[in-house]
Amino acid sequence: MNVTFRVPSFFREIMPGLDPAEARAQAGARIGRRADDLDDLDEERLDSLTAEYARASSILEAANMFYAATCLGTINGDLSSGTLTIARQPLTYRDPHTAVIGIGELMTRRHGPDGAVRLWDLPCGQAVLTFQQSATLRIPADLTTAGEDLPVEVAQIQAFIPVPRETVPGAQDLIVITFSTPSTDHWEDYCGVIAELLRSVTLAPGGVGA
Repeated sequence: MNVTFRVPSFFREIMPGLDPAEARAQAGARIGRRADDLDDLDEERLDSLTAEYARASSILEAANMFYAATCLGTINGDLSSGTLTIARQPLTYRDPHTAVIGIGELMTRRHGPDGAVRLWDLPCGQAVLTFQQSATLRIPADLTTAGEDLPVEVAQIQAFIPVPRETVPGAQDLIVITFSTPSTDHWEDYCGVIAELLRSVTLAPGGVGA
């Protein structure tokens, strides 16, 4: 199956399997001169960025994950970052609408009052969207300058898209798109970006592409 999508230019694809030192070096290089525009790029914030980068790098090694990227820059003078992953998973279903209803019910039970679940019609088919702003990312001690685990609040949006059979005959696949950010103050800005990305997704028989 061919999966195509438009990723904004400020996202950069990352390498899989980075160790903590490599992830920190990559995160520092990504900041580059943009750090000059910031008043207080302290070590704790760099720790947070490093953890996001390392997590995305390790996720990319997981089965069925075919794209991962990070964004890093400033919004209103504040350092901001996020992680995007796109995966394909096998899913048995009679039809996409039934799958969407079932996934929606499952996500509602799983996330409870901490998340919001919505059904959304996309050009490529129906999707289930989940939103969470209370998930906690724990930065491992080996990624922090203090040498201790550090909890960081993150916001996350996930889209679950069962592949329509009329688009890809015989398809039994689920496309899962996940975006998370520790920059919760910029949540609304990111939601608009991810909405546009989701609208750009197209599905067709063939390989996987971006």
